[in-house]
Amino acid sequence: MRLPSPRLCFFNLIFSLLILLSSSQTTNLPDVPPGVFTVGTRLEIRTNVSTIWDVLTDFPAYASWNPFVRSAIVTTPFGVPTREQYPIENHKLILRNQIPPLPFPVDSSTPDNPLNTQFAFENITHIQPDKGRLAWEYIFEAVLQAERWQAISDLGNGKVLYESREVFHGLAAETLKVWMGEGLQKGFEAQAEGLRRVLEG
Repeated sequence: MRLPSPRLCFFNLIFSLLILLSSSQTTNLPDVPPGVFTVGTRLEIRTNVSTIWDVLTDFPAYASWNPFVRSAIVTTPFGVPTREQYPIENHKLILRNQIPPLPFPVDSSTPDNPLNTQFAFENITHIQPDKGRLAWEYIFEAVLQAERWQAISDLGNGKVLYESREVFHGLAAETLKVWMGEGLQKGFEAQAEGLRRVLEG
C-alpha cells in the first residue's frame, strides 16, 4: 500500500483546519432557545454599516429591492400607522410577504403573486443601532411563536456581514415547516441577495 506524500498530508491538514474555522464563524445574532425549526441566512456585502442600516430600516423603500418583504408598515400599539415609517420598539409591524419570494429583478412596480401573498402582524421588540441589530416577533398564544433577528457586523476592508434568522415555536410550527419552510428559507436568502444588489449596485 502506497502512503500519501507529506505534502499531501500537509494540504489535507490545512483544508481540515479551514473547514473547522468556517464552521465556528462568529455571529452578531443573540443566543436564543432552539425551536421546532429555524430559517436564516448570512451574506458578506461590500458596503458600510451605516449604509446597510439605513436600507434595512427604511421600510417604505422595501418594495424597490426586496423580493420577500414587499411591504412593511409600522403602526402604534393601537394599529394607527406612524407618521415616520421606521422601526420603533413596542410598536406593531404589518408585513406583506411573498413566500416563496418573487424572482429577480424586482422594483416598486413589480406585482405580487397573489397565490404567494402572506400577511404577518408582528411586534417590534428590539432596535439596537449601536449593536447593528433589530428584531420583531409573532405571537399567537400557544399555537405559534416566532422571533426574527437581523444583524450587521463590520468585517473591515469595506465589507459588512448581514445575518438574519427566525426561530419558530408552538403547536403549529411543525405544520408551518412542512407547508412553507422551504419558501421561507428562500425568502430569507432572497432578501439578503436583494440587499447585496441594491448596496453593491
